[in-house]
Amino acid sequence: TRADGTVVDEIVDGLVVRSIVNDFKEARFRDHYLCPPLAREFHRTLEETRPEVVHFQHLIGLSADLPQIARAQGARVVGSILDYWYVCQRVMFQHRDGTACGGPAERSCIECVLGEHAPVEARRKRVARGLHTLLSRKPACGPAENVERFEALRAAIGTYEKIDTCAQFVVDLFSRHRMPLPADRTRVIALPIDRDRFEAPRAPVDLPVRAQRPLRVGFIGHALHHKGPHVLLEALALLPDRPIQVSLWGVRHPDHPYDARLEELLMHEPRARHHGRFAEGGLPGVLADVDVLAVPSTCIESYGLATREAFAAGRPVVTTDRGALPESVRPGVDGLIVPAQDPGALANALARLLDEEGLLDTLIRGALESGARTKSMDAYAAEIEDFLYA
Repeated sequence: TRADGTVVDEIVDGLVVRSIVNDFKEARFRDHYLCPPLAREFHRTLEETRPEVVHFQHLIGLSADLPQIARAQGARVVGSILDYWYVCQRVMFQHRDGTACGGPAERSCIECVLGEHAPVEARRKRVARGLHTLLSRKPACGPAENVERFEALRAAIGTYEKIDTCAQFVVDLFSRHRMPLPADRTRVIALPIDRDRFEAPRAPVDLPVRAQRPLRVGFIGHALHHKGPHVLLEALALLPDRPIQVSLWGVRHPDHPYDARLEELLMHEPRARHHGRFAEGGLPGVLADVDVLAVPSTCIESYGLATREAFAAGRPVVTTDRGALPESVRPGVDGLIVPAQDPGALANALARLLDEEGLLDTLIRGALESGARTKSMDAYAAEIEDFLYA
């Protein structure tokens, strides 16, 4: 309810935190990437604190010129780029309806972000811009603000002295969209798992699968299109009368049109149940109660944290070929990879776990081995300090 630009100072877990309200109340696209009031407040904060290093974990909701401001104040400036927001305002290269977007050289971000509030260009002007973009393959198309957004964020990347990212796929994607991460200043550093939360992992009990003991498949994530729970339920429907039990965990969004689709699928599938959010600290217990984790993402994921968490619990995964997800799985060793948005392929993978003798046992052993190699928080902190802050 506070006005954009309002400053909130507080102490959180012993740390001084300065928050600035920036809810885009004016429905202006430019506010999503350049915010002069926020930039002024950031400058004041730097004057007060005089940091030696400024580490930008993200710029979403902030202002693309903050790295340059920090550099001008004499601080070393480093950045973590763990998703695609610099290139795609909606992060996942998907439109609001879940369909794929070709990126800033093919489509303006303005309509995708502002929806019904987006300014309407004359048809002839839109067609002319589109043809110019198609012929020139510029990295950003559409109105001047969309081009400005791209250039402002490319300048931010150019300001970072060092950049860490979480997957090689992220590096490759930025290069394809003409916003390359500088090779001499960028390092891929895998994200960690809080391994202290997980007790020594053990294989599932009461195997093998049979009528009285179904294959227990888990799903963890937001109940939205880009995470693909509908694909898992559609795959389950293709395997009628097979001993499979699906447990879905995560936040549902009743006001989102997708939720009606999900509810209909759940109503027609007695072998599946959505449990909602699990309690704080409940993730290890949720994973311990499944035999395999399904990660049916339809979007180009930038890492695959759920996969590593499954391994930390000693559970294999069935995941899709989107984005960086294949980097996290050794097919046939600790998981299986299927084409995204293909319920039939996912159904075939689940059927293999039921029908191929020894496959599930092999994948569980591989997951236990992979879990032992997942990176700890301490190891990750040491890598960040050695690379970004040294």
